[in-house]
Amino acid sequence: MARLVLCVLALAASGLADPAHKVLPQKQADNALLQKQLDLSTLFYHVHEPLHVPELVAIADSWDVEKNIDHYSNITAVKVFGELYEYGLLYRNMPFHVLDRYHGFEAQTLYNVLWSAKDYDTFYKTAVWFRQHVNEYLFVYVYSTAILHRPDTQGVVIPPIYEIFPEFFTNSEVLTTAQRVNVHGLRMVEHYPTTYVWENNVVVKENMTIWPYYYNDEVKVNYFTWDQGLNAFYYNWHLAYPKWLGGDVTPLVKDRRGEWFWYIHKQLLTRYYMERLSNGLGEIPELSWSAPIKTGIWSGLQYYKGIFFPTRPNNFVLNQDYFVNEIIRIQDFERRVREAIDLGYVINNVGEHINIHTPEAIDILGRVIECNVDSPNSKFYGDFITLWKGLLGNSLEHTEYNQLYHGHIPEILPSVLEHYQTALRDPAFYLIWKRVLNIFKMWQESLPMYKLEELAYPTVSIKNVEVDKLVTYFENTYMNITNQLHMTEHEAKRFEDDVSVLVQRPRLNHKVFQVRVKVNSEAAKTVVVRFFLAPKYDSLGNEIPLKENWENFFQLDQFTYDLVQGENVIKRDSTQNLWTVDDWTTAHEFYAKSESALHGKGSVIVDQSQRFDGYPQRLLLPKGRVGGMPFVFVVYISEYRAPKVPFGQGFDPAMSLGFGSGARFLTDDPLGFPLNKPVYDWQIQHLKNFWVQDVTIYHKHTPEIYLPHLE
Repeated sequence: MARLVLCVLALAASGLADPAHKVLPQKQADNALLQKQLDLSTLFYHVHEPLHVPELVAIADSWDVEKNIDHYSNITAVKVFGELYEYGLLYRNMPFHVLDRYHGFEAQTLYNVLWSAKDYDTFYKTAVWFRQHVNEYLFVYVYSTAILHRPDTQGVVIPPIYEIFPEFFTNSEVLTTAQRVNVHGLRMVEHYPTTYVWENNVVVKENMTIWPYYYNDEVKVNYFTWDQGLNAFYYNWHLAYPKWLGGDVTPLVKDRRGEWFWYIHKQLLTRYYMERLSNGLGEIPELSWSAPIKTGIWSGLQYYKGIFFPTRPNNFVLNQDYFVNEIIRIQDFERRVREAIDLGYVINNVGEHINIHTPEAIDILGRVIECNVDSPNSKFYGDFITLWKGLLGNSLEHTEYNQLYHGHIPEILPSVLEHYQTALRDPAFYLIWKRVLNIFKMWQESLPMYKLEELAYPTVSIKNVEVDKLVTYFENTYMNITNQLHMTEHEAKRFEDDVSVLVQRPRLNHKVFQVRVKVNSEAAKTVVVRFFLAPKYDSLGNEIPLKENWENFFQLDQFTYDLVQGENVIKRDSTQNLWTVDDWTTAHEFYAKSESALHGKGSVIVDQSQRFDGYPQRLLLPKGRVGGMPFVFVVYISEYRAPKVPFGQGFDPAMSLGFGSGARFLTDDPLGFPLNKPVYDWQIQHLKNFWVQDVTIYHKHTPEIYLPHLE
């Protein structure tokens, strides 16, 4: 296996550590898991091409899903798949769009076949057959989701989407240069001004933050919105909780999936807002029917088929004949959700009223707004977010006059906004989500405010908080895009690349910092400690009062701590955050290590330290400014409330993230507590366990990396 970077990602506040010991459980990978890792990783290699390994080709040629129907528990799925295959599946190289109903139905059918394989051998052979005969985008999506959720593939590390499909993460200018290098080898490297040789790799330099073909000020924050780790995180979160997956077979509703849906997008929007302020871009614009969308999108991304992603010009006008039907549907669906909030209940699909005027109902509201399979009435409340994406993405598929078909299958050209792995790069994503979060906010403001006894912890008193100097900087990172390049006949025979091509791009990082909290406790007890960060001033330089700023707080960390009676000093390094991940082991190293361990040389430890659903650790802090930029830092300490389902019940925390178990939570508190609904200064001014102070974030310029910055 050649050079495929493997990663796994995490997110603050989900809770995978043992609350008593605060350590990640570990397990040494046995030979069965090591063999699965090697076998399953191989199918992600050069997915745009057919299989080259003779043993895999033999399996693909001999295995017949329908003739082995007894090997699957979901007989219906196998029969439906057979009918789809006879009628015609999505062709190879065609863009796949999971939000399209036809493409989505194929994905669900193939997933149900894979998931229902009664044993690992059947699953593997089915996956090999799919790899050879199914559209590659569809295959990777379904295959990855199945690995995540099947019990017998827990512990297997899935390659990051940016290594499998580099076309979603780097523009066609870079890929064209890389393809030329792939053909010419090292002899032509010096001819290209953006390339150089580094060890055994050819490196192509890219900097999307100063890309000259991006025609608006949003380019200033491209280092954040184009960050490969951030975009992979968002994609991975979707694989963990696909909107179409749930019900009784995979009960994701146990994980409070609706609340997660709100929390993740709230976290993303607050981080983006702080990057905007760091670069002088101002407030996130409101999304309105009557005003044009000022910021367009020219991603430069190109599908493997050769077609460019759709673009949206600046000052994009919504008042067009093409969009009338979509606009009417969006207005109807949004109005129904707002009316439900006003009434205090939603109507399920049999006409019953479900109360949503309780704090716990955020899970119901989240499922309604996402329009996932666990929504009480998806048809009535509708999927207005997907409609918004189609509208603002300016995709040709969403204009009824330009629909093309290959047989019965719609040929779709999804926009950047319509893929989970690219959506964060479009400024319209944040416009949509500001609008959606305002709907959540409408509900949050309808709830009773927190009472003093709900926020206070009388026996615990924060005496002082010290935070190290907060410094951000840019550094170069390297992404392997070799998987995108055509293999020569010689490479295909050896199943190894002769040329390895990396993309060099700048990324934001910060120096390691420590927070020290001096606490006095009247008794020995276990508590939950939370850190939050928010902007101090808005884009006009006005200080943001807490009654408005509560929705701008980004949760930096959450952990349990055992206080002793009397004085305590809690010391927390930014690297101790269990819910974030650092850089990931490359696939070449991981594959070699797994192979060596399988042959008795060394070992592989499985401990979820590089979790699949994680947030990049280096993006905890916004960029700030060279001369310093003030932010608000909050420390909140609350009583430890055990989750309703004990952590780790029903799954092995060393091997699995426990999706659908309901046992993934550190505490029974709401996500983002206590800043999950409006909080006022008068509520917290006498709290001894709620500490607010100013911090300053400095940006240190890196001379060899050119990026615009504010002094």
